[in-house]
Amino acid sequence: MSPLPALPRHRVWLPAAIILLLSACQPAAQAPATASAAAPSPASAPAAAAPVHRLASLPDGVELRGKLAAAYGWSDAAGQQLLVLGERQDERAADGTQSAMLYAAQYTLGQGKPRRQWMLSDGVERCEFDAGAGFDLDALSFPDLNRDGVLETVIGYHSTCTSDVSPNDYKLILHAGKAKYGLRGLDRQGMSWLDPEHGLSSRLPLPTDCSPQAQLALQAKGWEREFEPPYLPGCYTDENDFATAPPAFVKYMRKQWFARMRELESSWIKRQQE
Repeated sequence: MSPLPALPRHRVWLPAAIILLLSACQPAAQAPATASAAAPSPASAPAAAAPVHRLASLPDGVELRGKLAAAYGWSDAAGQQLLVLGERQDERAADGTQSAMLYAAQYTLGQGKPRRQWMLSDGVERCEFDAGAGFDLDALSFPDLNRDGVLETVIGYHSTCTSDVSPNDYKLILHAGKAKYGLRGLDRQGMSWLDPEHGLSSRLPLPTDCSPQAQLALQAKGWEREFEPPYLPGCYTDENDFATAPPAFVKYMRKQWFARMRELESSWIKRQQE
């Protein structure tokens, strides 16, 4: 397998009906972060964020591209918010290529038509092999990292254009208002194999540090020459997006990345046992 190309490579008040919809839904897997231990004065205290709920349908005026993968609603200091995630898997075209696309957007609701705050569109277009793209809903979180009462959104997703079992492109993206920060690299699919006779073997150890120095040191030990830094499976390429972000952002995202890589590796091994 030749080295992978650089990444990315493709690329307030609600109406009564909406309030009823939000209250009827189940909580999301991860609740918002708790408030800071140092309580501000009542006059300056941010509005408390309400629990995040999974939604079964979308209100009028919210765009959906592809099939609904998930939608979430919550209330914070910026108002009533909605996150929508859509996936589209195309049939193979006449020229033999295939596309798989992802769509995400956050809306502020109330006072008339929903207002879109940001939109993300990504995936694989005109793949000559097998195209795939999907959201990693277990990576989804809604922290309040800068303690301003407005929740950030963190979404993870994978995409691939391949004809074998190999790592997917993986991205973990944080939105703080209209600002976007991301870690982009490869996941762990195909890196560990369960042999019935000899047990578990690994083509490349699970990285715990994605700095350039750590990746070079790991690769220098002779592990898996099909991949070269900064594209080692389980690592992101750099933290450049966070150069001007609050320090809490990159610390949180780095922790989330390695947690998801461990979980994805375990899931890959479990699938081999089924």
